[in-house]
Amino acid sequence: MLKVEDLSIEFYDNTIAETVVFDFNMEVKEGDIIGLVGESGSGKTMTALAIAGLLRRHGTKKKGHIYFEDVDLLTCTRSELRKYQGKDISMVFQEPMTSLNPVKKIGWQVEESLRLHTKLSKEERYEKAIRILRDVDLENPEEIYRKYPHQLSGGMRQRVMIAAAMICEPKLLIADEPTTALDVTIQAQIVKLLIRFNKENHTAILFISHDLSLVKQLCHHVIVMQGGNIVEQGEAKELFKHPKEEYTKQLIAAIPKCEKPEK
Repeated sequence: MLKVEDLSIEFYDNTIAETVVFDFNMEVKEGDIIGLVGESGSGKTMTALAIAGLLRRHGTKKKGHIYFEDVDLLTCTRSELRKYQGKDISMVFQEPMTSLNPVKKIGWQVEESLRLHTKLSKEERYEKAIRILRDVDLENPEEIYRKYPHQLSGGMRQRVMIAAAMICEPKLLIADEPTTALDVTIQAQIVKLLIRFNKENHTAILFISHDLSLVKQLCHHVIVMQGGNIVEQGEAKELFKHPKEEYTKQLIAAIPKCEKPEK
């Protein structure tokens, strides 16, 4: 479904060009959950933005190929790219309060992809929005539909973002640190929600995180990045049990461990 070949990303808006991703390769099949991990500045978000077609075109140089169902998203026209954005490829960001429009009601924002990619009537869009808000475990969806983002909690806003991303039943969901701003209990609920969408809709998920404990729960395959390079990748169970690279070993060693208190 998705094949990334030799992707390199370079910024040249300063006096010296800076490469932030080097020769990145990845394949994603239907129903896969791929974890993209590494510390801040490792290039994982830049890679995700390139796949979603959200990197700015000026001041950025991209090499390689990003094939989505045989269409190269790096070289296709903007109008071609827009056909996929929000419909076949959706993205959930780290902080929903900055991603959601503060002056638009929740219902309007959840329905946005439907207005762009379908010919559904106003009533049909409303019914689908209520259904997806209910699907992401939001109580009283009719009420939430009429609210503004600031009237919701952080966990509720993140569920709204997932609802908006999933309303067109995309083939690929890119989740960029979707649980970072949430407490541990809500994090677990969001992970369960993503797993459910993956199983029910066969949605492939690219899950970007520096939290390896969440990646371990969710992902089938893991790619470890450092300084814009892939340092290691493999099946999640094998990689967590037998990491090969020193950097991966350090990341795994940093996972907090719950110890029983001494009696």
